[in-house]
Amino acid sequence: MPSVTSSLTKPSNSAFKQQRLRACQPILTPVPVILTFLIIGLIFVPLGVVFFHTSQQIREVTIRYDNNPACENKPTCSLKLPGNLDMKAPVYMYYRLDNFYQNHRRYVKSRNDAQLRGVFVKSRSALSDCAPLIGNDTNGKTNDPALFYLPCGLIANTMFNDSFQLRDNAGYVDLRKKGIAWPTDVKNKFKNPKPDTPGIRTIADFEDEDFIVWMRTAGLPSFSKLYRIIDIDLKGEFTVDIFNNFPVKSFNGEKRIVLSEISWLGGKNAFLGIAYMSVGSVCLALSIVFLVKHKFAGRKLGEISYLGWNRG
Repeated sequence: MPSVTSSLTKPSNSAFKQQRLRACQPILTPVPVILTFLIIGLIFVPLGVVFFHTSQQIREVTIRYDNNPACENKPTCSLKLPGNLDMKAPVYMYYRLDNFYQNHRRYVKSRNDAQLRGVFVKSRSALSDCAPLIGNDTNGKTNDPALFYLPCGLIANTMFNDSFQLRDNAGYVDLRKKGIAWPTDVKNKFKNPKPDTPGIRTIADFEDEDFIVWMRTAGLPSFSKLYRIIDIDLKGEFTVDIFNNFPVKSFNGEKRIVLSEISWLGGKNAFLGIAYMSVGSVCLALSIVFLVKHKFAGRKLGEISYLGWNRG
């Protein structure tokens, strides 16, 4: 019995649904392909050189302190930065963590955005994403809001809490905290709950920019997060005082302090320049290979002998 197509499932006779829209369908003949690869190579290689050179011109100082004998297993320590600094303002101070997986799925989703905006969340089920750190339920009152963590979740409750001070022979350098977090995060995503909100307060200030920076999780296990901004030039020898609170031995982590200038391209990172030069070089090489192939072993376009049904 012949099947009957229902008018409800039959596509309408429109240009979009019947695929009759105008479209560009270039025929990839040898000459356009060679020219395309050549143009991409001629553009990408010089751009890569510029990006790489710009990145290499950025001055950056990095010092690891978790395994330094002066700091290891000590709550406070002081380390002299290597060499004489000569860095133009603004200078950015970062802390860097290695082997800390903020990108782990369980870790990334362990938060409640409504709670972080200051909204009072009444039930434990509404905070289920924060598992396993929702609150203290050891007395069996699992749905008591007075026992919920404020804020809940793994991200908030593993916040990096080392702190640093920078000084030279003349005294301490002013480290600016305002402006280290994204303005949209500060304005829209984080608000303190009302003072009478029940719960176990684990973070004193939800609007603290250090906390907001930490809550924007990193995509790789080795990452740097902005700690402070220095609005003066740094010249000469400097010492950093470290308040060492964040443990890393349990996960074989590493801790570093990074001081860096920036350019129109951003911070020091050679990857973009290397990527552009690599892609451009490959395209130039392919254009040469295709040109040689087309010149010495080409075939006539439209040669019907190459069609499958014409071959014996």
